[in-house]
Amino acid sequence: MLEPETNVIAFKPRTAVAHHPKSLMERIYAAGSLSLRADDRATKTAALMLQALGFLVIEEILADGTPRRLKRGEARQAMDRPWRLSKPAFSGKIGVPDGEASPA
Repeated sequence: MLEPETNVIAFKPRTAVAHHPKSLMERIYAAGSLSLRADDRATKTAALMLQALGFLVIEEILADGTPRRLKRGEARQAMDRPWRLSKPAFSGKIGVPDGEASPA
């Protein structure tokens, strides 16, 4: 007689992504810009993808507090520094939030 065997394997649960790229983009477009800590690698990875598609501008915050705009190839080397993510300048200035009142 065959005895039933259980083949149960416990997998380690995945950690949830801190910010989905769509919600990240919505937050940046609503506020104009968003600051990221140096250790927020999950959000930075999503930001790299959005930058490659042209939806974000990434600036590295230097030690003296000044921002330096990162090109697409430079962003991966600056993962250990704080970043500021901004809405691109589709018309006008970088970092201008959506919904800002237009001049009458």
